[in-house]
Amino acid sequence: MSEETGKYVCIAALMTAGTLGVWTSWACHRARQRGLPGSDAIVWAGLAFVYVLFAQTRLARVLGWLKGLGSWLRYMARQHDLYANRRSYQVAATVAVAVIVAVVLAIGIASMWDYIKRYRLAIGFTGLAVGFGMIRFISLHEVDAWNVAMPWMRVVVEVTAAAGASAVAIVRLRQLRELARLRGG
Repeated sequence: MSEETGKYVCIAALMTAGTLGVWTSWACHRARQRGLPGSDAIVWAGLAFVYVLFAQTRLARVLGWLKGLGSWLRYMARQHDLYANRRSYQVAATVAVAVIVAVVLAIGIASMWDYIKRYRLAIGFTGLAVGFGMIRFISLHEVDAWNVAMPWMRVVVEVTAAAGASAVAIVRLRQLRELARLRGG
């Protein structure tokens, strides 16, 4: 797969996860109206928003609409003396993001067996994609070198995150359908 194709695969995967999140949110909302467990509708709506926003940001980047944004941000950081002595902050922020993502993903994996709180696993997958993006944004030199050496890793992380969240959404949709069928609604 070419690098260009990988970018569009990521966008499609992220949009699919967002669409499934919207669908799951709507299904949870309708289930709750019928007296079924569906209080997680707002969580699914939030996840859908994150995935759609992430997909749109990626699309804007692929289309070149964000050209110059990085240069402008670096210029602003230099103007406010934030650019000098940044390494210690970059290291601390990178480690903090990595630890938070690991904890959120671990909580999601531990919650996988609780059919109502399974959305935590979708949140964990979302955290994986968002955390990876944040670490890239922090722009630590070692991370930048790693990104240059393995440009395909971004595609792998984003598609994995979107596929994981999509799978959890599909499981939740099936569960809601089964509950409705059992209750005769």
